[in-house]
Amino acid sequence: MTSYPVALVIYLLCLAGHPGGCAYEPAARVTEYVPLQGGINCQEPCNITASMIPVTYGVTAACGPNVPFGTLLYIESAGWRTCHDRGGAIDDDEVDVALEPDDYLQLGINGHHPVVWIFPLSQEATP
Repeated sequence: MTSYPVALVIYLLCLAGHPGGCAYEPAARVTEYVPLQGGINCQEPCNITASMIPVTYGVTAACGPNVPFGTLLYIESAGWRTCHDRGGAIDDDEVDVALEPDDYLQLGINGHHPVVWIFPLSQEATP
């Protein structure tokens, strides 16, 4: 029996009925960042995202400039995230997952993984 990535199944279900649209990348580049470390990881204040929503570990992700804030993401290695942040080196088919300092580089998220983007009904990309 053939098994498929969960992200692909979610994408197919999204195509069947979500009016906001969706996208799928079978090998998206997924990286990790730690806002509380400062430096390239954030612009002050480090606990607030580019969308002005506080960072929530296990939820917050930084996405490329053309991905609307509020877009839901399913990352095969990391589960569900929401695009609330931006990153200067992130393209539209990449994701940077916010982690707490204790989890950084221990969760095995860095790499290429299947990802589905489920766009909100209002798709206004914001810098």
